[in-house]
Amino acid sequence: MTEISPLMRLSCKKSIKLAEAINSPLIVIPIYEFICDIAAKPNKLFKKIKKRGGIHKYLNYTGIIILSSIMKDELIKKFDSSEKYSEIINGLLPNYYFTPDGLTYEKRENESLLEIIRLSSLTPKIIDLCPNSRPIGLVKGCNRLQILAHRNFLQTLGIVTFAFHTGDFFREGDNNMIKRAKYYCSLIKEKDNFLMLYGFGSPNRMLEFSFSDMFITYTHFVNAKHKKIFVEKKKRKFAKGPVYRAALYNFKELQRYLRDSQCQTKLIGGKYKWGEETQEEETLLAIKNQELQD
Repeated sequence: MTEISPLMRLSCKKSIKLAEAINSPLIVIPIYEFICDIAAKPNKLFKKIKKRGGIHKYLNYTGIIILSSIMKDELIKKFDSSEKYSEIINGLLPNYYFTPDGLTYEKRENESLLEIIRLSSLTPKIIDLCPNSRPIGLVKGCNRLQILAHRNFLQTLGIVTFAFHTGDFFREGDNNMIKRAKYYCSLIKEKDNFLMLYGFGSPNRMLEFSFSDMFITYTHFVNAKHKKIFVEKKKRKFAKGPVYRAALYNFKELQRYLRDSQCQTKLIGGKYKWGEETQEEETLLAIKNQELQD
């Protein structure tokens, strides 16, 4: 059964209050909250949490905490060593952490390959340096072979729980990019791997991606900040009321849409079949045709 979990930003008091109200057994916190943008060094918040004895004690939270490594490109380039990652992970002591993020983009095969090589060198060192937290494999790549290669490498390290960043694929609302994301996710999900989709917040797409195990979202809060709420899977403007209340409403609506999509999945014959060979071949053919046209 697919679950949905909130991203929480410690730099925003309303985000913390919202996460507490949601009362989720699992929360995700981005690593960039604890790094200075300019020097890519641990910031004051990190030092405060480390002194307190870790993120669980700081938040007085007994559930599962995942540290996401996903960050903007400029910070990826600066935050580039196993020592930097391990310092943050060991200071926060989350239950789990995403393996390092990298710069892999469509139509940039050579640059993306070099990034995967870099990540493959970095990841085992981080795992060795962080024995008190467990890794979740953030799969990177710009085509089928790269996605499979990185997933397979992470599996050799004993990783069976994976994450994929869907945000970039959904940002422009391009159907071809969304289909590509769906196909990449189906590759990662093979062999009964546990798959988390980061940056997923589209209620209209929940059925299509219902083969995944978890959606990680911040869209409930972002939309509320822009005075928008979900009504029948569409965004509507609201005139009055606090952002916090609108964000809580949005999250509950996303949970409801997810339950509805799972009921629909059962009605059409069980688990959504994106991993089947025939569907995979059709999707791969569509992607190859699109690449030829480009």
